[in-house]
Amino acid sequence: MLMQIEQSNMFTNQRNKQMANYRDGKKSRGIFVEVRGDDFGRALRTWSKKVQDSGLLQEVKERMAYEKKAVEKQRLRKQARKRWERKVEELIEQGHWHKDKKF
Repeated sequence: MLMQIEQSNMFTNQRNKQMANYRDGKKSRGIFVEVRGDDFGRALRTWSKKVQDSGLLQEVKERMAYEKKAVEKQRLRKQARKRWERKVEELIEQGHWHKDKKF
């Protein structure tokens, strides 16, 4: 029990320090890009790339509606099947797979 209390205090203290840094302006939250020389278009493209790489939009889309486990598994199987078919097509083009062979 004592170990759990010490751990929770450690995490609470760590979180309090983080929040203090945010309040003091030492760290900024979120994704930001500096605009240099009035080139807003370039800054927007850079920001868009950062958002895409972070996976933020994908997570937002996933959280918009609940997907049942069965539907999720079905979707994942379909995606895997498409990946496999693309790989087989690539192997056929390279000559490493016979086109009449079942996959």
